[in-house]
Amino acid sequence: MLLCDDLVLSLQCGWYWGPLNWDDAEAKLADKVDGSFLVRDSSDDRYILSLTFRSQGTTHHTRIEHYKGMFSFYSQPKSHGESTIVEFIEKAMAHSRSGRFLYFLRPRAPGLPPAPIQLLFPVSRFQTVHSLQHVCRFAILKCVRRDHIMQLPVPLRLKEYLQQSQYYAENFSDDYSRHH
Repeated sequence: MLLCDDLVLSLQCGWYWGPLNWDDAEAKLADKVDGSFLVRDSSDDRYILSLTFRSQGTTHHTRIEHYKGMFSFYSQPKSHGESTIVEFIEKAMAHSRSGRFLYFLRPRAPGLPPAPIQLLFPVSRFQTVHSLQHVCRFAILKCVRRDHIMQLPVPLRLKEYLQQSQYYAENFSDDYSRHH
């Protein structure tokens, strides 16, 4: 479970795109250099988040594990995990910049080399113009608890959009209000 301070920080991290599907993530990175990346909600219910990144001139996708309270790749929380996704991504970026440690993605086919996961260039959702609906979602969910969405004086279609699963927004609770 994320702490409220981590939740607020993660909402400000441009590399987190929320419920972005596989095809749209590919499009965001299509013209980017190796080392470019973004984090998005996983489309697989067994995982919370996925990483989409460029390596060896190709766009790759991998799940980010959340095991025993730690975020990591490949269930390695003891050696490479962090308790928040922000810490995990920042650590992976620091290691990528220094060259001290690289993560590797399993090869797509037998005989191919593993793809290095280097997180050097975050692709920020703040650098592109989003729909007003998308921007409002982040703004509204920073201020309104999920269980109060249906009480908002907005059209039903917007309420339904706000209630769609989004990892960082769905864990927002009274704790933030009590501590800030």
